[in-house]
Amino acid sequence: MRERMNSIRPGITGGGGPRPIDRTIIFPSVDPTRILQPHRDALILSLEMGDFDVRRILVDPGSSADLVQASVICHMGRNLIGLENPGRILSGFNGATTTSLGDIVLPVQAGPVTLNVQFSVVQDLSPFNVILGRTWLHYMKVIPSTYHQMVSFLTEDGQIGLYDS
Repeated sequence: MRERMNSIRPGITGGGGPRPIDRTIIFPSVDPTRILQPHRDALILSLEMGDFDVRRILVDPGSSADLVQASVICHMGRNLIGLENPGRILSGFNGATTTSLGDIVLPVQAGPVTLNVQFSVVQDLSPFNVILGRTWLHYMKVIPSTYHQMVSFLTEDGQIGLYDS
């Protein structure tokens, strides 16, 4: 886990951009026009990664890794040759394992905050293009709410809420 935490580097755009801070986060009442109740939906976001809008990003507080599908990297026009740390074994919840193709650092923009995140690149990630796990959530100080279908975090400019896509 220490390796993963040190691998995320604050790449705030503009050098002095907004940063996540600690204070109380308050979630709004659920808007019945946005979310049908009851629901069991996963929390899926669309975020900018590099210069690309990436859809089908699963926010997974149960994952200790941040993962990106190899096809997303290829669509970004980046090369999979020369990835760092190839061959890392990753285990899933069901005990299944997959071998990562390597690691890549990509800027992830969540509202006004952009962080450089180290992802493990994998083939066939399931129906998701990216999985953002505890490492990203903790560094961003994001509070996910599957009930509200949003993530929320604070900056000096106030509370930021990002809703599911």
